[in-house]
Amino acid sequence: MGTQIGDLLIKREMSIPELKGKTLGFDGYNIIYQFLTTIRSLDGDLLTTKDGIVTSHLIGLFHRLSNLQENEVNIVFVFDGKSLDLKKETLEKRKDLKIDAEVRAKKAEEEEDFAERNRMLKRASRITPEMIEDTKLLFDAMAIPYLTAQADGEAQLAIMNAQGKIDGVVTQDFDTLLFGGKDLYRNLAMSGKKKAPGKDYFIQIKPEYISLEENLKALQITREKLIWLGMLVGTDFNNKVPKVGPKTAIKLVTEFNSFEDILRKLEYTPDFDPDEIINLFMNPPYNPDYAIKQRDIDFEKLRYLLIERYEFNKERVEKTLTDLEKVIIEKKKQPRLSKWF
Repeated sequence: MGTQIGDLLIKREMSIPELKGKTLGFDGYNIIYQFLTTIRSLDGDLLTTKDGIVTSHLIGLFHRLSNLQENEVNIVFVFDGKSLDLKKETLEKRKDLKIDAEVRAKKAEEEEDFAERNRMLKRASRITPEMIEDTKLLFDAMAIPYLTAQADGEAQLAIMNAQGKIDGVVTQDFDTLLFGGKDLYRNLAMSGKKKAPGKDYFIQIKPEYISLEENLKALQITREKLIWLGMLVGTDFNNKVPKVGPKTAIKLVTEFNSFEDILRKLEYTPDFDPDEIINLFMNPPYNPDYAIKQRDIDFEKLRYLLIERYEFNKERVEKTLTDLEKVIIEKKKQPRLSKWF
């Protein structure tokens, strides 16, 4: 979910070729979940093999990531580690919403309201350990490094970005900025046409770049005040302050120099410890001990996984891999200036 501050931010449209040579870190669960909700059969069910292996996310990952590799983008994936205590309430709420969506999907099926069933099934999407296991098999074959964060994956990526280990963070959530990530990239996994929520028409989704420094200057606030802003409208670690939206929130953080003064102005007593959440965003737990090395794509293993195990369309797979092999061969002829760590 993340914090809902997007309407206040400067976003710059960009194209995939502009990313050539960059090393980007992907929020693993965020990206996988996007594909699970968008790549489905016409009746709303997940795509699977004849043996029941879910492939919706694998189809999305392979085609999107191979496209980035063709454009000479280096990719790193980070998966969430142990859930923080502060996030448990958010996770419980999400679980309850998914259970409710499953019940409503079943009811819609009984009533033959298949459009509603489709919507509810998407809301009920879950990431299972088996999905992660198959994702890692795919990454191993595609030579895409991955690591597990100490806690929140976005926090890990934000610190890696702030330290110059990666050139940007790829996620749909804006929490990256609160954690100190300097360069946020959105819509890399879902660019193209997308059905507008609750509407019968499609909208064009384009990749976009958001700079922390540029936005702090434009909003005329510090990163700590950006955290206050997030806390006012709600984060994964606290409920929003009632009747405070993004526009009101930016006025408040601009006017006052302490979060306590803002709460006094609102005459609101939060059910969370502001200092604890501010400290979490300013100094999040992360894994400093990682080593990620560049490897070669295992095309034979990739062909086996995609065509034999996951039952992808053979012609499409061969075309994509042939195009990718040409890029790799050409790249090997060039001098190598790697940013890998």
